[in-house]
Amino acid sequence: MALAEIGSSIAGTWVLVKNENMDDYLKEIGVNFVLRKIAAAASSTMIISVEGDQVRIITKGPKDSDTSFKLGEEVESNDPQDNPMKAIVTWEDGKLITAAKPTEGSKAKATRVERRIEGDQLIMDVSVNAVMMRRIWKKK
Repeated sequence: MALAEIGSSIAGTWVLVKNENMDDYLKEIGVNFVLRKIAAAASSTMIISVEGDQVRIITKGPKDSDTSFKLGEEVESNDPQDNPMKAIVTWEDGKLITAAKPTEGSKAKATRVERRIEGDQLIMDVSVNAVMMRRIWKKK
């Protein structure tokens, strides 16, 4: 059921149109000034698909990633600075939610990512501590 909902609502190819509060988010996770400026100026594309019993998210931009996971199962991942984390992704009330926490000894910070559809846009809220960045995407 959840996979079908993901396939019919949030799956697709999305192009980044706007970042809100990105610099503060990147500062919070320890990204240096030069890399923050590069990230803020870069374009990104995100491809979300359902493949069998897994969801796959491919991001192309200043930092490419390709992650596949089963809903509700812990997976290993990395933060934008390649610090190791463990994440669980769930589908709740039309939202794809990732809750990630640092692995032992990692410099990563606990992060929550929520992806949802509003109108014809995908809204992606990324929260670390009290800092929230919003990324707004349009379907390609």
